[in-house]
Amino acid sequence: MKKTVSMIAAPTAPQPGGYVAKAYADRTTPGIPQADLNVEPMPQGGKGWKVSLSWACPAPVKSIAKETDKFLDSCALLVPTTEDAQWITMGEPGKAVEGVLWKSDREKPWRMRAEGLGTMTRAEAPADWKVAAEHANGRWTVTFEIGDWPMLSQFKQLAFAVWIGERQDRGGLKSVSPGWLAVE
Repeated sequence: MKKTVSMIAAPTAPQPGGYVAKAYADRTTPGIPQADLNVEPMPQGGKGWKVSLSWACPAPVKSIAKETDKFLDSCALLVPTTEDAQWITMGEPGKAVEGVLWKSDREKPWRMRAEGLGTMTRAEAPADWKVAAEHANGRWTVTFEIGDWPMLSQFKQLAFAVWIGERQDRGGLKSVSPGWLAVE
């Protein structure tokens, strides 16, 4: 499956704590208008998935060492763990989402899981989950090679998010796909 996806700004109103909803209420335009997504089974009959995500980013942020006012470029893939898990709220109690997170200052991806806004936990990804990222010609291209991912295989749905460090995206301030995307 190859497609260009029109992005939306993650809504700030439902963010926990109240601060983001007030301080960023005017953030209704996504930081990136579109991203290119390519999802395919691993080549040569391998088990798992190869997922590439690419978006325009003229000023990449790859490091924030000792910088408290900077944020990293990042992206994440999400899949539901139940048929009716919500993507925009990062799931809900009993209806989790799980995913893989890339941050521009790491060579390894994180595995993540959430059951609602503000509940995301992350852990080291399995050894057969890999990520490669390249910034060239004003674009990031991030390619995930994900070994066995039962929830993606079962539900064949995927959503994603992109954080633009230069825009100070972080946490719930991000550009997201407009819903679950069917994986063929």
